[in-house]
Amino acid sequence: MTATTTSALTAPIAMIFSINEPFVYQALDGLSEEELWRAPTTRNNAMLWVAGHVVQTRAMMLGILGEPVDTGWGNLFDRGAALVEAGHYPKKDEIERVMRDVSPRLRATLTSLTEDALNRAATLHVPGTRTVADELAFFALHDSYHVGQLAYIRKSLGYPGLAG
Repeated sequence: MTATTTSALTAPIAMIFSINEPFVYQALDGLSEEELWRAPTTRNNAMLWVAGHVVQTRAMMLGILGEPVDTGWGNLFDRGAALVEAGHYPKKDEIERVMRDVSPRLRATLTSLTEDALNRAATLHVPGTRTVADELAFFALHDSYHVGQLAYIRKSLGYPGLAG
């Protein structure tokens, strides 16, 4: 019988996602539709795209862990996806709604993983990852990276930072 590894590995990873989640909502709070789509430069993504990417990635993680989620957004928020007109993207409320559905499911799934599941071979071929556990650590970093981007974009719009 394989015991769960919540305290050894997945609890801290789940905690990172828990800490990041309110920052995503806070980053979007009070912004107009125009501000949500204003990128700091022509080489950066806009706030709403980054938030959608965070949520889409969390949904993708659930799929990797055996609980597929269809956000209904297709590949709009995939890394490297070409930007299309803003009207093709979900609105802020929809992104927040899906995040409120996906995030607790992700945390619950993370805390239920067994050693065997964590030791399975990585599926995404992210450099430096060999196992599902490695991928989960990468995704915690990825999530935090994008939360930092949200904070930066929000400040560039003239709003207070998210923390500190």
